[in-house]
Amino acid sequence: MSKGISIAVLGAGNVGCSLAGEWTLEGFDVSLAELPEFKINLDVPIRRGGIEVTGELENGFAQINKITTDIPDAIKGRDLIFIASVAHSHENFTRKCAPHLEDGQTLIYFSYFGALRMVKLLNELGLDKEVNIAETLSCLYACDRVGKQGAFFQELYKDDAKVQIKRYKEGLPIAAFPAIKTNKILNKVREVFPTITKASNVLETSIFNVNVMGHPAGVILNTGWIEHTKGQFSFMQEGNTPAVNKVKASMNKEKMCLANTLGFDSQNLEQRIGNFYKKWYGVPEKRRLHIEKYYKDVNDAPPNLKHRYLTEDVMYGLVPMSYLADAAGVETPTFKALVHIANLINDTNYWKEGVTIKKLGFNGMSIKDMLNYVNKGSI
Repeated sequence: MSKGISIAVLGAGNVGCSLAGEWTLEGFDVSLAELPEFKINLDVPIRRGGIEVTGELENGFAQINKITTDIPDAIKGRDLIFIASVAHSHENFTRKCAPHLEDGQTLIYFSYFGALRMVKLLNELGLDKEVNIAETLSCLYACDRVGKQGAFFQELYKDDAKVQIKRYKEGLPIAAFPAIKTNKILNKVREVFPTITKASNVLETSIFNVNVMGHPAGVILNTGWIEHTKGQFSFMQEGNTPAVNKVKASMNKEKMCLANTLGFDSQNLEQRIGNFYKKWYGVPEKRRLHIEKYYKDVNDAPPNLKHRYLTEDVMYGLVPMSYLADAAGVETPTFKALVHIANLINDTNYWKEGVTIKKLGFNGMSIKDMLNYVNKGSI
């Protein structure tokens, strides 16, 4: 017999398959859905009837209740709807959901200003249901979908229905839009993720996204190696050199200045999130054990420069943070330099293609208005 709360997981990549598999093993009624154009992600899980889960949590074969490309069917009657996709697909999933959402349902996005962007979209679509919107600082597990070759991370290895969960992200922060609704959301989400904690608002859950601080600098400063080897090296170990970390430290200073200007207790938040990060990926003195178990001899670098480590983290992280910093009068030369180089590398104008102030729903607002909007839902 399944537990009381029902869940839809939209997106069948690393995170989506891991969530659907783990929560099924824990006894929840789960549907796993993918956009029709990415049906290939579901071919093997559909054929096998579920997903094999390995790693640090519940292990075994999860026979998922529903696996489908029919988004309306996947979300029908579901209490929690997790959009477990890359940020590029937030809009597509939300558009598919919008006409079929029901009063009381909760849509949850994983950082990248997803809540603000999708609230704006749902308003434009004329949503007339009482739906809750929330955002976490990161995905809920450190996890990967792996293939028969024992591959790790890279999307081209989708030849099996197996996931590996390496860490449960204890203490992960979440916020609702507006923040006055966060307590209501917490009570629901804790039924499936008991240690989730309360963030100040949905700006916190995006500005403190650890991926944005970790990925773009590593990709840009390793472009030659990535192009030469097509990702056949350890991004986390070999690509993280002292010089790369100097650039990341500069980015972090700019982030902290922005956070302070927006009224966050940035030192406390940085320490808190740093402690979370150590729990999620291994504290320094024990990190070697984590690396030996999950990262040793694994080529986890992006296979090309169009990878989400650059495109997603620039478009949905560095660009909106730079625009917010401009609005707040905060200088972000390192952010802007990385965006500029990413533009050159990929022949793209990420300042235009990425998330602007207007796309956040902040057009014409002062910083005070923005904070009132995310906290109270009005200015």
